[in-house]
Amino acid sequence: MVNQADLSVAVLADPIEAARRRGTTNALFLVDIDNFHVINNGFGRELGDLVLGTVAKRLQQSVANLGYCLACGGDRFMVLVSQTTAEPLFDDVADRLIDAVRTPIRVERGDAPPLVVSASVGSVLDDGAPVEELVRRADIALNQAKVKGFSGHVTFEPAMQEAAESAANLERDLREALDSELLFLNYLPGVDIPTGRLTSAQALLCWQHPERGVIAAGDFVPYLEHSRTIIDVGSWVLQEACMQAAAWQRRGMSIALHVSLSARQLGADVLLGDLRDSLSLSRLNPALLVLEITEDVVMKDTGAMAERLREFKALGVHIAIDNFAADYGTLSQLTRLPLDIVEFDRSLIADIGKEDSAAALIHTLVQIADNLGLETVAAGVEDEAQLEELRSAGCAQAVGQPYSQPVSADELDKLFRDLETQATTPWTSLGGESLVDKRTEPYRDQAVNPHDP
Repeated sequence: MVNQADLSVAVLADPIEAARRRGTTNALFLVDIDNFHVINNGFGRELGDLVLGTVAKRLQQSVANLGYCLACGGDRFMVLVSQTTAEPLFDDVADRLIDAVRTPIRVERGDAPPLVVSASVGSVLDDGAPVEELVRRADIALNQAKVKGFSGHVTFEPAMQEAAESAANLERDLREALDSELLFLNYLPGVDIPTGRLTSAQALLCWQHPERGVIAAGDFVPYLEHSRTIIDVGSWVLQEACMQAAAWQRRGMSIALHVSLSARQLGADVLLGDLRDSLSLSRLNPALLVLEITEDVVMKDTGAMAERLREFKALGVHIAIDNFAADYGTLSQLTRLPLDIVEFDRSLIADIGKEDSAAALIHTLVQIADNLGLETVAAGVEDEAQLEELRSAGCAQAVGQPYSQPVSADELDKLFRDLETQATTPWTSLGGESLVDKRTEPYRDQAVNPHDP
């Protein structure tokens, strides 16, 4: 059976050959709707089909008489543009395509707000290569655009070929690393500002590469994010994190473990089942698991994201918005999301102590969060002066250098004990009870987990 992508390539062959005979300058654009899986899973395929149809019409209108627009399967479109000018403004064409997709789509569903989607674009100039090769190059450019960030445009350059091969090799090596147990987690401690206690930790994925040594997530997750492998790796991270948090729980260490979810994970059908299985297998108190989503993912489609997050909340876990940078659009949407925690981006913290406006902004944001019933966390705290300002503002937790860099589970155990001895509120003032709160108490006498050291 011929698939949609192959059919689109065949249909484009004749127009491209005709344009070449006319001597025009041609470019092929590959347009991909960002996070379309979130729309399908959040609102259903009927609305997804509406979005695809609307986008197809808009893309064709945006290039008018300059070219063709064809659906090439899933949430991708091919756009062929031909121009007679010596230096065609293909960047302008890409901007028009991105703007066409970004225009809000009205949804005929009660009082539902307009749906806002975005697209990434990869393009290639026609140099006479076979159509299949042009499409392959445009796909390489599209992947580069997605690695850089959604809603962008990249034009293919020959150097990208080597980068694409490296990315493919990286994905293969990561699959082998997962199967060979070469992935592991470190933990970035989060400390309660008023008491000085270690109360949370961020699970950080690391890779013990056989040749390059330990590789941090930031160096490989952007590539992983654009492949199916991220789903399997994300499932492993969730289960491993729950196992470790449960081990701490049984030792009386009330540590809320934060686990970041990628955009592709959030759109995967298996995520809810993975979450249930991880909680059941580990016997972790759900209240000690915090699922983090980044601000940019939330803003792609707040309505669909809110529905997805409510499914998670129903299991008893907490939800945090990560990398919050005080964007007005995000602020206006906070009340629509079932959030528990807002984590301020390090960019908001960096200027505290240097500019008065930075401190004033933090005070305002903490007050807003308090009014919404949200706990506040400051990321990237660098010194005691910043910590003192955050304390003054009423920020609940801090993550950064005054306390610790990422550490292993064993090292975090020791840090927990060390900070307990320095805490401003002794255990005895809590009536002799453990720091484990009452919600955690029923879980403490469960069978020993095999991951428990």
